[in-house]
Amino acid sequence: MRLLPITIALVFVNVGCTGPYSTDKVAAKEGTVTDVSVLPVSKISIPEVVTANGELFAEESANVTNKVPGRVAKLNVDLGSVVKEGEVLAELEKDDYTFRVQQTQALVDQIRARLGLLNKSTDDVVPENVAVVKEADAALREAKFILETTTRLAKDGVVSRIEYEKAAVRTQGIEARYQAAIAEVMGLRSQLSERRAQLALARQQLEDTTIHAPFSGAITRRQASLGEFLPVNAAMVTLVRQNPLRVRLGIPERQAARIRQGQPVEIRLEGMAERFTGRVVRLSPAIDAQNRSLVIEGEIPNPAGKLRPGSFVEGTIVVDSTSMGYAVPVGALVGFAGIDRAFVVKDGALDDRVVRTGRKLGDGRVEILDGLRDGDQVVAKAGDRMAKGQKVRVR
Repeated sequence: MRLLPITIALVFVNVGCTGPYSTDKVAAKEGTVTDVSVLPVSKISIPEVVTANGELFAEESANVTNKVPGRVAKLNVDLGSVVKEGEVLAELEKDDYTFRVQQTQALVDQIRARLGLLNKSTDDVVPENVAVVKEADAALREAKFILETTTRLAKDGVVSRIEYEKAAVRTQGIEARYQAAIAEVMGLRSQLSERRAQLALARQQLEDTTIHAPFSGAITRRQASLGEFLPVNAAMVTLVRQNPLRVRLGIPERQAARIRQGQPVEIRLEGMAERFTGRVVRLSPAIDAQNRSLVIEGEIPNPAGKLRPGSFVEGTIVVDSTSMGYAVPVGALVGFAGIDRAFVVKDGALDDRVVRTGRKLGDGRVEILDGLRDGDQVVAKAGDRMAKGQKVRVR
Protein backbone atom coordinates (compact mmCIF):
# COMPACT_ATOMS: atom_id res chain seq x y z
CA MET A 1 0.00 0.00 0.00
CA ARG A 2 1.33 3.45 -0.95
CA LEU A 3 1.79 5.98 1.81
CA LEU A 4 0.49 9.46 1.07
CA PRO A 5 2.65 12.31 2.35
CA ILE A 6 0.91 14.49 4.96
CA THR A 7 2.03 18.05 5.54
CA ILE A 8 1.40 19.55 8.98
CA ALA A 9 1.41 23.32 9.13
CA LEU A 10 2.38 24.84 12.46
CA VAL A 11 0.64 28.08 13.17
CA PHE A 12 2.30 30.36 15.70
CA VAL A 13 0.01 32.77 17.46
CA ASN A 14 1.61 35.94 18.69
CA VAL A 15 -0.15 36.86 21.88
CA GLY A 16 0.43 40.46 22.87
CA CYS A 17 0.43 41.74 26.43
CA THR A 18 -2.88 43.35 27.38
CA GLY A 19 -4.27 45.02 30.49
CA PRO A 20 -5.00 48.44 31.83
CA TYR A 21 -1.29 49.40 31.83
CA SER A 22 -0.20 47.89 28.46
CA THR A 23 1.65 50.23 26.12
CA ASP A 24 0.27 48.92 22.82
CA LYS A 25 -3.27 50.27 23.17
CA VAL A 26 -4.84 52.19 20.35
CA ALA A 27 -4.81 55.34 22.44
CA ALA A 28 -1.01 55.13 22.76
CA LYS A 29 -0.34 55.02 19.05
CA GLU A 30 1.81 57.70 17.58
CA GLY A 31 -0.21 60.71 16.55
CA THR A 32 -3.08 60.12 19.01
CA VAL A 33 -3.33 62.99 21.54
CA THR A 34 -5.74 62.87 24.49
CA ASP A 35 -6.94 65.91 26.41
CA VAL A 36 -6.51 65.60 30.19
CA SER A 37 -6.93 67.76 33.26
CA VAL A 38 -4.10 67.77 35.77
CA LEU A 39 -3.60 68.73 39.40
CA PRO A 40 -0.24 69.86 40.76
CA VAL A 41 0.99 67.79 43.67
CA SER A 42 1.94 69.65 46.83
CA LYS A 43 1.83 68.96 50.54
CA ILE A 44 -1.32 69.86 52.39
CA SER A 45 -2.44 69.62 56.00
CA ILE A 46 -3.43 66.02 56.74
CA PRO A 47 -3.76 65.50 60.50
CA GLU A 48 -2.22 62.26 61.74
CA VAL A 49 -4.77 59.98 63.35
CA VAL A 50 -5.12 56.73 65.30
CA THR A 51 -8.05 54.51 64.38
CA ALA A 52 -9.73 52.00 66.71
CA ASN A 53 -13.04 50.23 67.13
CA GLY A 54 -15.30 50.59 70.12
CA GLU A 55 -18.81 50.99 71.50
CA LEU A 56 -21.12 53.77 72.59
CA PHE A 57 -22.28 53.99 76.20
CA ALA A 58 -24.78 56.22 77.97
CA GLU A 59 -23.29 58.97 80.12
CA GLU A 60 -25.79 58.04 82.84
CA SER A 61 -28.06 55.01 83.15
CA ALA A 62 -30.44 54.37 86.05
CA ASN A 63 -33.23 52.04 87.05
CA VAL A 64 -35.79 54.49 88.40
CA THR A 65 -37.37 52.97 91.55
CA ASN A 66 -40.03 53.95 94.07
CA LYS A 67 -39.12 55.03 97.62
CA VAL A 68 -42.47 54.01 99.12
CA PRO A 69 -44.67 50.96 98.48
CA GLY A 70 -47.94 51.39 96.63
CA ARG A 71 -50.12 50.57 93.66
CA VAL A 72 -49.30 52.20 90.31
CA ALA A 73 -52.05 54.73 89.56
CA LYS A 74 -50.47 56.48 86.55
CA LEU A 75 -47.68 55.54 84.16
CA ASN A 76 -46.81 58.40 81.83
CA VAL A 77 -43.91 56.90 79.84
CA ASP A 78 -43.09 53.87 77.73
CA LEU A 79 -40.23 52.48 75.67
CA GLY A 80 -38.60 55.28 73.67
CA SER A 81 -40.18 58.16 75.60
CA VAL A 82 -37.91 61.20 75.82
CA VAL A 83 -38.17 63.01 79.15
CA LYS A 84 -36.62 66.03 80.83
CA GLU A 85 -35.17 66.25 84.32
CA GLY A 86 -37.96 66.51 86.90
CA GLU A 87 -40.71 65.30 84.56
CA VAL A 88 -43.32 63.01 86.16
CA LEU A 89 -42.78 59.40 85.10
CA ALA A 90 -45.41 57.66 87.25
CA GLU A 91 -47.66 58.09 90.27
CA LEU A 92 -48.71 55.70 93.06
CA GLU A 93 -52.05 55.76 94.84
CA LYS A 94 -51.97 58.60 97.38
CA ASP A 95 -54.96 58.00 99.71
CA ASP A 96 -53.13 56.09 102.44
CA TYR A 97 -50.33 58.65 102.55
CA THR A 98 -52.77 61.57 102.56
CA PHE A 99 -54.57 60.10 105.60
CA ARG A 100 -51.25 59.58 107.35
CA VAL A 101 -50.38 63.25 106.87
CA GLN A 102 -53.75 64.30 108.30
CA GLN A 103 -53.33 61.98 111.28
CA THR A 104 -49.87 63.28 112.10
CA GLN A 105 -51.00 66.88 111.68
CA ALA A 106 -53.75 66.25 114.25
CA LEU A 107 -51.18 64.95 116.75
CA VAL A 108 -49.09 68.06 116.22
CA ASP A 109 -52.09 70.32 116.77
CA GLN A 110 -52.99 68.40 119.93
CA ILE A 111 -49.59 69.02 121.52
CA ARG A 112 -49.57 72.65 120.39
CA ALA A 113 -52.95 73.10 122.10
CA ARG A 114 -51.56 71.73 125.38
CA LEU A 115 -48.71 74.21 125.06
CA GLY A 116 -51.01 77.09 124.17
CA LEU A 117 -49.55 77.56 120.67
CA LEU A 118 -52.65 77.10 118.50
CA ASN A 119 -52.90 80.80 117.69
CA LYS A 120 -49.17 81.27 117.18
CA SER A 121 -47.10 80.71 114.04
CA THR A 122 -44.04 79.47 115.92
CA ASP A 123 -43.26 76.43 118.04
CA ASP A 124 -41.04 78.37 120.45
CA VAL A 125 -42.22 77.71 124.03
CA VAL A 126 -41.46 79.69 127.20
CA PRO A 127 -42.36 77.30 130.04
CA GLU A 128 -43.36 80.14 132.38
CA ASN A 129 -46.03 81.23 129.90
CA VAL A 130 -47.74 77.81 129.70
CA ALA A 131 -51.03 77.53 131.65
CA VAL A 132 -50.04 74.49 133.70
CA VAL A 133 -46.84 76.21 134.82
CA LYS A 134 -48.65 79.45 135.60
CA GLU A 135 -51.10 77.53 137.78
CA ALA A 136 -48.30 75.76 139.64
CA ASP A 137 -46.43 79.04 140.02
CA ALA A 138 -49.52 80.75 141.58
CA ALA A 139 -49.99 77.88 144.01
CA LEU A 140 -46.31 78.01 144.94
CA ARG A 141 -46.37 81.77 145.61
CA GLU A 142 -49.48 81.29 147.80
CA ALA A 143 -47.82 78.51 149.75
CA LYS A 144 -44.68 80.57 150.29
CA PHE A 145 -46.75 83.50 151.54
CA ILE A 146 -48.61 81.26 154.00
CA LEU A 147 -45.31 79.74 155.18
CA GLU A 148 -43.76 83.16 155.77
CA THR A 149 -46.83 84.30 157.70
CA THR A 150 -47.00 81.09 159.73
CA THR A 151 -43.29 81.35 160.54
CA ARG A 152 -43.71 84.89 161.86
CA LEU A 153 -46.80 84.00 163.91
CA ALA A 154 -45.09 80.90 165.28
CA LYS A 155 -42.28 83.06 166.60
CA ASP A 156 -44.85 85.26 168.32
CA GLY A 157 -46.56 82.19 169.75
CA VAL A 158 -49.80 82.84 167.92
CA VAL A 159 -49.82 79.49 166.06
CA SER A 160 -48.62 76.14 167.15
CA ARG A 161 -45.56 74.27 165.99
CA ILE A 162 -47.78 71.78 164.19
CA GLU A 163 -49.36 74.48 162.02
CA TYR A 164 -45.91 75.77 161.11
CA GLU A 165 -44.68 72.30 160.06
CA LYS A 166 -47.84 71.69 158.01
CA ALA A 167 -47.29 74.99 156.13
CA ALA A 168 -43.66 74.08 155.41
CA VAL A 169 -44.54 70.59 154.13
CA ARG A 170 -47.34 72.00 151.96
CA THR A 171 -44.91 74.51 150.43
CA GLN A 172 -42.44 71.73 149.59
CA GLY A 173 -45.19 69.72 147.87
CA ILE A 174 -46.38 72.67 145.81
CA GLU A 175 -42.80 73.48 144.79
CA ALA A 176 -42.39 69.89 143.58
CA ARG A 177 -45.59 70.22 141.53
CA TYR A 178 -44.17 73.41 140.00
CA GLN A 179 -41.00 71.58 138.96
CA ALA A 180 -43.14 68.76 137.56
CA ALA A 181 -45.12 71.29 135.51
CA ILE A 182 -41.87 72.68 134.07
CA ALA A 183 -40.73 69.13 133.22
CA GLU A 184 -44.09 68.37 131.62
CA VAL A 185 -43.78 71.42 129.36
CA MET A 186 -40.25 70.44 128.38
CA GLY A 187 -41.48 66.93 127.59
CA LEU A 188 -44.35 68.29 125.51
CA ARG A 189 -41.88 70.46 123.62
CA SER A 190 -39.79 67.38 122.79
CA GLN A 191 -42.91 65.49 121.71
CA LEU A 192 -43.82 68.42 119.48
CA SER A 193 -40.42 68.20 117.77
CA GLU A 194 -40.92 64.45 117.30
CA ARG A 195 -44.41 64.93 115.84
CA ARG A 196 -43.07 67.62 113.56
CA ALA A 197 -40.46 65.17 112.24
CA GLN A 198 -43.16 62.52 111.76
CA LEU A 199 -45.30 65.05 109.90
CA ALA A 200 -42.39 65.98 107.62
CA LEU A 201 -41.75 62.28 106.96
CA ALA A 202 -45.43 61.68 106.16
CA ARG A 203 -45.46 64.61 103.78
CA GLN A 204 -42.25 63.38 102.14
CA GLN A 205 -43.76 59.93 101.65
CA LEU A 206 -46.80 61.56 100.08
CA GLU A 207 -44.51 63.42 97.68
CA ASP A 208 -42.59 60.21 96.97
CA THR A 209 -45.72 58.67 95.49
CA THR A 210 -44.92 60.85 92.46
CA ILE A 211 -41.83 59.52 90.63
CA HIS A 212 -39.78 62.13 88.75
CA ALA A 213 -37.01 61.74 86.16
CA PRO A 214 -33.63 62.21 87.91
CA PHE A 215 -32.08 63.55 84.67
CA SER A 216 -32.99 64.21 81.06
CA GLY A 217 -32.87 61.20 78.76
CA ALA A 218 -34.88 58.44 77.12
CA ILE A 219 -36.70 55.38 78.44
CA THR A 220 -35.05 52.15 77.28
CA ARG A 221 -37.19 49.75 79.30
CA ARG A 222 -40.48 49.77 81.22
CA GLN A 223 -40.72 47.19 84.02
CA ALA A 224 -43.89 48.28 85.87
CA SER A 225 -47.53 48.04 84.77
CA LEU A 226 -50.58 50.11 85.57
CA GLY A 227 -52.38 48.77 88.67
CA GLU A 228 -49.40 46.71 89.85
CA PHE A 229 -48.52 46.86 93.56
CA LEU A 230 -44.85 47.65 93.99
CA PRO A 231 -42.71 47.08 97.09
CA VAL A 232 -40.01 49.56 98.06
CA ASN A 233 -37.19 50.02 95.50
CA ALA A 234 -38.95 48.16 92.71
CA ALA A 235 -37.59 49.09 89.27
CA MET A 236 -40.23 50.93 87.27
CA VAL A 237 -38.35 52.14 84.17
CA THR A 238 -34.77 52.32 82.91
CA LEU A 239 -33.63 55.80 81.97
CA VAL A 240 -30.45 56.66 80.01
CA ARG A 241 -28.90 60.03 79.30
CA GLN A 242 -28.62 60.53 75.53
CA ASN A 243 -26.60 63.71 75.40
CA PRO A 244 -23.69 63.49 75.57
CA LEU A 245 -22.70 59.85 74.99
CA ARG A 246 -19.49 58.06 75.86
CA VAL A 247 -17.44 56.19 73.29
CA ARG A 248 -15.07 53.56 74.61
CA LEU A 249 -12.17 52.61 72.31
CA GLY A 250 -9.32 50.12 72.58
CA ILE A 251 -6.07 51.76 71.38
CA PRO A 252 -3.23 49.37 70.41
CA GLU A 253 -0.37 49.47 72.88
CA ARG A 254 2.15 50.67 70.30
CA GLN A 255 0.07 53.83 69.74
CA ALA A 256 -1.16 54.37 73.32
CA ALA A 257 1.62 56.81 74.23
CA ARG A 258 0.32 59.30 71.65
CA ILE A 259 -3.17 59.59 73.16
CA ARG A 260 -3.87 62.58 75.41
CA GLN A 261 -6.90 64.01 77.12
CA GLY A 262 -8.60 66.72 75.07
CA GLN A 263 -7.59 65.33 71.67
CA PRO A 264 -10.35 65.41 69.01
CA VAL A 265 -12.12 62.11 68.36
CA GLU A 266 -14.39 61.35 65.41
CA ILE A 267 -16.69 58.33 65.20
CA ARG A 268 -18.57 56.64 62.39
CA LEU A 269 -21.37 54.12 62.68
CA GLU A 270 -21.98 51.23 60.34
CA GLY A 271 -24.53 52.22 57.72
CA MET A 272 -24.32 55.97 58.46
CA ALA A 273 -22.40 58.39 56.28
CA GLU A 274 -22.51 61.14 58.89
CA ARG A 275 -19.57 61.49 61.24
CA PHE A 276 -19.76 62.71 64.82
CA THR A 277 -16.99 64.53 66.66
CA GLY A 278 -16.07 64.90 70.30
CA ARG A 279 -13.00 64.81 72.52
CA VAL A 280 -11.01 62.38 74.63
CA VAL A 281 -11.93 62.81 78.31
CA ARG A 282 -10.63 59.72 80.15
CA LEU A 283 -7.71 57.29 79.79
CA SER A 284 -7.29 54.01 81.62
CA PRO A 285 -4.27 53.99 83.96
CA ALA A 286 -3.25 50.51 82.78
CA ILE A 287 -2.84 48.49 79.58
CA ASP A 288 -5.25 45.58 79.14
CA ALA A 289 -3.03 42.50 79.45
CA GLN A 290 -5.29 40.27 77.33
CA ASN A 291 -5.45 42.28 74.11
CA ARG A 292 -2.55 44.69 74.77
CA SER A 293 -4.64 47.82 74.34
CA LEU A 294 -5.36 51.03 76.22
CA VAL A 295 -9.02 51.71 76.97
CA ILE A 296 -9.95 55.36 76.48
CA GLU A 297 -13.26 57.19 76.69
CA GLY A 298 -14.45 60.08 74.56
CA GLU A 299 -17.43 62.37 75.00
CA ILE A 300 -19.64 62.75 71.93
CA PRO A 301 -22.39 65.44 71.81
CA ASN A 302 -25.73 63.94 70.75
CA PRO A 303 -28.31 66.76 70.89
CA ALA A 304 -30.50 65.29 68.12
CA GLY A 305 -30.47 61.76 69.59
CA LYS A 306 -29.14 60.19 66.38
CA LEU A 307 -26.64 58.05 68.30
CA ARG A 308 -27.79 55.12 70.42
CA PRO A 309 -25.96 53.54 73.36
CA GLY A 310 -24.67 50.07 72.54
CA SER A 311 -23.82 50.90 68.91
CA PHE A 312 -20.55 49.60 67.46
CA VAL A 313 -18.42 52.45 66.09
CA GLU A 314 -15.12 53.13 64.38
CA GLY A 315 -13.26 55.92 66.12
CA THR A 316 -10.53 58.21 64.81
CA ILE A 317 -8.37 60.26 67.19
CA VAL A 318 -6.29 63.17 65.88
CA VAL A 319 -2.84 62.82 67.46
CA ASP A 320 -1.00 65.42 65.33
CA SER A 321 -3.04 68.22 63.78
CA THR A 322 0.05 69.81 62.13
CA SER A 323 1.02 66.78 60.02
CA MET A 324 1.49 67.41 56.26
CA GLY A 325 1.11 65.01 53.35
CA TYR A 326 -0.09 64.39 49.80
CA ALA A 327 -3.63 63.70 48.64
CA VAL A 328 -5.30 63.18 45.26
CA PRO A 329 -8.90 62.68 44.17
CA VAL A 330 -10.10 59.09 44.32
CA GLY A 331 -10.78 59.25 40.58
CA ALA A 332 -7.08 59.92 39.90
CA LEU A 333 -6.19 56.35 40.88
CA VAL A 334 -6.54 53.16 38.89
CA GLY A 335 -6.39 49.84 40.69
CA PHE A 336 -5.35 46.53 39.13
CA ALA A 337 -4.26 43.29 40.80
CA GLY A 338 -4.14 44.99 44.20
CA ILE A 339 -1.84 47.77 42.98
CA ASP A 340 -2.85 51.44 42.79
CA ARG A 341 -1.38 53.69 40.13
CA ALA A 342 -1.63 57.36 39.28
CA PHE A 343 -0.77 58.96 35.92
CA VAL A 344 1.41 62.04 35.74
CA VAL A 345 2.09 64.21 32.70
CA LYS A 346 5.76 64.50 31.79
CA ASP A 347 7.02 66.09 28.55
CA GLY A 348 3.58 65.82 26.94
CA ALA A 349 3.16 62.11 27.67
CA LEU A 350 1.79 59.95 30.46
CA ASP A 351 3.97 58.29 33.01
CA ASP A 352 2.45 55.88 35.55
CA ARG A 353 3.44 55.82 39.19
CA VAL A 354 2.79 53.02 41.64
CA VAL A 355 1.45 54.66 44.79
CA ARG A 356 0.80 53.54 48.35
CA THR A 357 -2.45 54.93 49.69
CA GLY A 358 -3.51 55.84 53.20
CA ARG A 359 -6.93 56.72 54.50
CA LYS A 360 -9.78 58.39 52.68
CA LEU A 361 -10.15 61.99 53.82
CA GLY A 362 -13.90 62.25 53.48
CA ASP A 363 -13.85 65.02 50.83
CA GLY A 364 -13.39 62.77 47.80
CA ARG A 365 -9.62 62.55 48.22
CA VAL A 366 -7.32 59.80 49.38
CA GLU A 367 -4.02 60.16 51.21
CA ILE A 368 -0.86 59.20 49.27
CA LEU A 369 1.87 57.80 51.48
CA ASP A 370 4.42 57.03 48.76
CA GLY A 371 4.83 57.32 44.98
CA LEU A 372 4.32 61.05 44.34
CA ARG A 373 6.44 64.11 45.00
CA ASP A 374 6.15 67.88 44.88
CA GLY A 375 5.58 69.29 41.40
CA ASP A 376 4.09 66.16 39.81
CA GLN A 377 1.19 66.90 37.44
CA VAL A 378 -1.35 64.20 38.27
CA VAL A 379 -4.18 63.42 35.87
CA ALA A 380 -7.32 64.39 37.81
CA LYS A 381 -9.47 61.63 36.31
CA ALA A 382 -7.69 58.51 35.18
CA GLY A 383 -9.24 56.10 32.70
CA ASP A 384 -8.79 52.41 31.98
CA ARG A 385 -7.63 53.21 28.43
CA MET A 386 -4.74 55.36 29.57
CA ALA A 387 -1.27 53.92 29.24
CA LYS A 388 2.32 54.87 29.87
CA GLY A 389 3.80 56.89 27.03
CA GLN A 390 0.45 58.03 25.69
CA LYS A 391 0.57 61.53 24.18
CA VAL A 392 -1.65 63.98 26.02
CA ARG A 393 -2.58 67.65 25.89
CA VAL A 394 -3.18 69.46 29.18
CA ARG A 395 -6.42 71.44 29.28
